[in-house]
Amino acid sequence: MTQTIIRNSNPFWIDEKHDFITSFLKHPRIIHAELSTNNDEYDVVIIGTGLSGAACAYWLRKLYPVERFPRILLLEKNARLCSGASGRNGGLLWPGYDYLASYVEDFGYDIGCKWVEFQHENLRSIVQVVKENNIDCEINLTRGNVALARTQEELRSLIKSYELMKDYLEKHSKTKMSLDNLELWDHEKCKQMLHSDKFIGGLFMRESGTIWSAKLVYGLLKYCLEQPGVDLITNGKVIRIDNSKNIILENGRVIIAHHAIVHATNAYSVEYLDFVRNKIIPTRGQCFRSKPIETIFWPFGLSAHDGREYYHQSPIDGRIIFGGCRWKSPDSEHNNQNDSEINDLIREEHERFFSQWHPGITTKNHTVEIEQEWTGIMAFTSDHLPLIGPLPDDNKQFLLCGYHGHGMPNAFLCAKAVARMIANDDPYKEGEENNTITFLKVFLPERFTNPTMTQLPQKNSD
Repeated sequence: MTQTIIRNSNPFWIDEKHDFITSFLKHPRIIHAELSTNNDEYDVVIIGTGLSGAACAYWLRKLYPVERFPRILLLEKNARLCSGASGRNGGLLWPGYDYLASYVEDFGYDIGCKWVEFQHENLRSIVQVVKENNIDCEINLTRGNVALARTQEELRSLIKSYELMKDYLEKHSKTKMSLDNLELWDHEKCKQMLHSDKFIGGLFMRESGTIWSAKLVYGLLKYCLEQPGVDLITNGKVIRIDNSKNIILENGRVIIAHHAIVHATNAYSVEYLDFVRNKIIPTRGQCFRSKPIETIFWPFGLSAHDGREYYHQSPIDGRIIFGGCRWKSPDSEHNNQNDSEINDLIREEHERFFSQWHPGITTKNHTVEIEQEWTGIMAFTSDHLPLIGPLPDDNKQFLLCGYHGHGMPNAFLCAKAVARMIANDDPYKEGEENNTITFLKVFLPERFTNPTMTQLPQKNSD
């Protein structure tokens, strides 16, 4: 009888061997839930310490005087901060230019184009905040990323995305985006750039690249904990919310939020929040980090198979970080919240990928060997749109989750929008004043209950 081997998930980005993890956990403002003697009453409680939660706390303190929200609590269910999707991704950061054709097909021209512009503004905002706060998160947006086509259908979609962006920019001359950012590649260009003849075309996006998102989150949390009135509690697992203000923890403790509760818990929200249970589909992704490789094959990031596979190579030691291949699992890893283990079927596909799609690597006597691998849980949504804003008929609870696997180009400004909503400010005004997009109405959870809002089709997750 063959014994099943259980491989443990060990995310590189938040490995405790990193100094920034171990040193930050000693911060005096971080308190274990069992040991906390703090006042259990706060103005705002943010559940979750990933990018969404950290960014929301950041914007509340950055945009408003302390007197507006004197006491803010960040609440983490685990011992380690940023231990969910933000600490388990593939390390890439790019606006979804390559998804534009799909966005337009699903949501219409106006929403689709504005969503890409929103993601572009999200990237610009991250860059600005990283510079202002001197956050060392290894952000590199000079590398660029290329979305690759293996079939004529995939290539047509990339060409259509390029044409739609060109049309949108011609109609919106004041936008911060530029067509110079995009370049279509043909088969010959792909062969020249990729050490492979397997890809028939691609869309190269210059203003995009890579980021160590956990370091970004820890940098934001550091800023927050330096501000007056901000606490952070770990090991505080939420099991339910009573009366829109009482947060019940697993250990029986009750935390009261007088002004607002923010659910920045992505897929974990289905465990304790009724509203999202038929709208968010927890979906497990899987990544690996290779052993060092002497040759740098690609100075840019790459994605293939309509974004289902994504990878980049370190310019320092040649290690490859690769993610994807969920399709190898019979259920595509939907409704799977176990991020402690590895799926061996997907691992086998990871091991095959480079010899199949980049055979030029193996002919140069290089092999891609897995050194570290991990899983993380994404929050897919039933209509592929984020869930951002107040719960219907409850202006004290706010959703900040459901990014459908694309949190990095969306979460930062979604958090800013929620911070403004908590303060009863307009989340659209800043964008209108600066000829860009800072929020989209279709993200509001109200779309599921209000028939006067634009009705969008229910979609199958992929």
